[in-house]
Amino acid sequence: AVVSTQSTGVRDPAKMEQVHDNLTVAQCDVFQREQIKPHVEKADVVMSCLGYGIQRGEPVPYFKQIAEVLSDTMMEAGKRRVFFMHSWFTNPESRGKCRGFFLRNFFIPYVLGPTLAGMRQCEEYLATTHDHLDYTVIQPAHLLSGPVTDKQFLYKDGDCCVPEASQDIDRADVARYMLSIINDEESFRKVRAIGTVE
Repeated sequence: AVVSTQSTGVRDPAKMEQVHDNLTVAQCDVFQREQIKPHVEKADVVMSCLGYGIQRGEPVPYFKQIAEVLSDTMMEAGKRRVFFMHSWFTNPESRGKCRGFFLRNFFIPYVLGPTLAGMRQCEEYLATTHDHLDYTVIQPAHLLSGPVTDKQFLYKDGDCCVPEASQDIDRADVARYMLSIINDEESFRKVRAIGTVE
């Protein structure tokens, strides 16, 4: 989604269940620069929270593709702040820290593998964008759909997981975290794994 106090560009408006007076939802092809450009131009912050179903085979290409489109469009529009929401364990070296034999040895590499590999390609691409983007890649644990909480956040930069945190996090809390660090320069150009604790 491209987020500002004015508009959000989405692939399917029917999936936007929550509404707000400061939010207008517009359908667009987020992979087409000309369709996304007017939304980026109005945005204070861009947030890409795209997700895809389980796929097999090669790395899922869409994460890097949207990063390329946003990078070019934001540079042209003079915009800098952008978030990408990925997942724990995009770096294969981090997967040994995963609790649970089945998750670590089967589900993550064989079921989630192509998705995580696609996210990793995006992260590697972002590292090459020089200094025109103040990006933060947020890597939450397993996503749940509960309400926002007041749980404490833990994070690790570049580590792709937070073993001390819960392996589950509510989407609303991920949004709460992203909003809390919009202006935090310490989070710029970082790949940051997050989790919550009671």
